Amino acid sequence: MRTSRLVLTGAAVGTIVGTARADLNATHVFNPDWPPHARFHGAAGWGTVAGAQLLALWLLWRPASSAAEQELAAKTAALLPAVAWAPFFGALATPGTAVEDEPGHLPRVAGVPLNLVPATLVPAVAALGYLLHRRGL
Repeated sequence: MRTSRLVLTGAAVGTIVGTARADLNATHVFNPDWPPHARFHGAAGWGTVAGAQLLALWLLWRPASSAAEQELAAKTAALLPAVAWAPFFGALATPGTAVEDEPGHLPRVAGVPLNLVPATLVPAVAALGYLLHRRGL
């Protein structure tokens, strides 16, 4: 079994589980203070992220018919977690948005709100997985 496949699998599974824990709870999708349409978008957004990661897992674990197909599958599987997390940073540029409901509400890692940590690390792990793939590992 290739190490790269396991690393990329971790990025995809971590994205599914992490976003489910963060979004499918009383602070987000099941928050009674949120308007129903906002809750709808939260649930739909999570479904989109989870579906993309399931696609990444399928690409990683299905048999490839050629080396070129395997290369494209690994590249796509590495990009999908990055695509899921990159909007966190773009959203910060939208007026009126914040990474937490109340400033200081979330735990910090080196002064950074906790939810921005996986938004940075998971794409880095996916990039590492792809680099390992390129080296045949």
